[in-house]
Amino acid sequence: MAQSPVHATPAQPALRLVLGSNARLAIEIDRQVPLPLADQIAGRLATLIRAGTLTQGTRLPSIRALARRSGIGVHSVVEAYARLAAMGLAVSRAGSGVYVIRPATLHPPAPLPAPDPTLPEGVAMAMLEAREDVLCPGSGVLPAAWIEGAWQGGVLSRFHRHLPAHLPHIAPPQGGAAIRQHVCQRLATRGIAVPPECVLMTSGGSQALQLVAQTFLAPGDTVLVEDPGYFMLFPMLAQRGLRLVPVPRLPDGPCLDAVETACRTEAPKAFFLQPVLHNPTSWTASPANLHRLLRLAERHHLLLVEDDVYGDLHAGEPVRLMQLDGGASVIHISSFTKLIGQGTRIGFLAASPERAQALLRTKITTALTGSGMEELLMLEMLSSGQYRRHVETLRTRLSAARSLVMERLRQLGFSISGGEDGLFLWAEAPPDTPHDLVLAARDRGMVLAGGTLFRPGRQPSRHLRFNAGRSTDPRIPELLRDLLQSKNP
Repeated sequence: MAQSPVHATPAQPALRLVLGSNARLAIEIDRQVPLPLADQIAGRLATLIRAGTLTQGTRLPSIRALARRSGIGVHSVVEAYARLAAMGLAVSRAGSGVYVIRPATLHPPAPLPAPDPTLPEGVAMAMLEAREDVLCPGSGVLPAAWIEGAWQGGVLSRFHRHLPAHLPHIAPPQGGAAIRQHVCQRLATRGIAVPPECVLMTSGGSQALQLVAQTFLAPGDTVLVEDPGYFMLFPMLAQRGLRLVPVPRLPDGPCLDAVETACRTEAPKAFFLQPVLHNPTSWTASPANLHRLLRLAERHHLLLVEDDVYGDLHAGEPVRLMQLDGGASVIHISSFTKLIGQGTRIGFLAASPERAQALLRTKITTALTGSGMEELLMLEMLSSGQYRRHVETLRTRLSAARSLVMERLRQLGFSISGGEDGLFLWAEAPPDTPHDLVLAARDRGMVLAGGTLFRPGRQPSRHLRFNAGRSTDPRIPELLRDLLQSKNP
């Protein structure tokens, strides 16, 4: 079809652009709405193409003609046509113009099956989907509304101002010097003295755990894990081909008799544990327990992998293994992701110089580079003091939420164990609780985290993990009451 003239009414701020003599071939542009002109042009044209009003082979007005007749800048028209091409609705032919092409037939994605809350990956999917119509008291992440406070105080505006200077540069795999220096300063306040070359930035705590397993452990090796413990760690290690030996977790730390017995009989290479605000119990290990554990590790050449991703939520000054050991037997892992939002993936690990170099080599071969934008964002939060203020606010909110949720659960007959701080409550259901409680809750639109998930051997458990921040909704105790009163078939 030959190119047709473009007519524009002179009225401002709205423009009606007629693509030819047919009034149906018109798009309206409004300069007062916040949507950029390029987005408006591309969106209106896309609607006409998908509706069949602009058919395949139609030649669109030239860039200069559309810009001249409408008074819209050439750059906006170029960008609009580029967006159409990216949507698969137009193609530019050198020396000829821009033409409409047939839109690809898009089939809606098939609905995913409902996640199985009895499997680690099923619970993880349900928690990360964060659907509005699903109650998720067992989630491992903070409520979205609690995260919004992290980005106050001009953090985002400063981040955007500095972003253009960082985008052209490759982020070093070990992490930028500035962010690693800030991490070292934070560790120093906890009595952990490490130089920046012993710190490696990671894409959250999960990547740090994977790097450790890939660097220092081989398929067939035996490792110790806590029982109960972090439920996503178990399949991660099993996929590596590692043999998992459970160690009972007690309120003051791992059962040291079990550790010593396992070291003598199983020859484990590493022990993965969470001394501070343990997941799922929120217990914090005592200094005496950690001192004895370090002696066992030294005697049996056991690598201790200290996961501290929730440690910032502790209101006191708990002792860490890395603080006592300095890195001789310990790799220290932490993450900012849990507290500033799952949309960011930024964590770090600290280790001895030799282990840090080995971990760096693994990261280079698996990920090649770091994440400069996320590091820049985190650097703004740390350097401005906003992260510290945000964490203090979270601690206050969690304290109030824990008190409320504990009272409600106790009224339902649950026994609560765990520390006074942190995100989680480890609650044991009454003895006559229906055995299908987790599945029954899913059918009622609530995702519970059953205790079996947190046991390495998937042994039965009457415990449930509750996220204090996500369990304050009054519908949760009401629904739990109904489920607890139901009878097993």
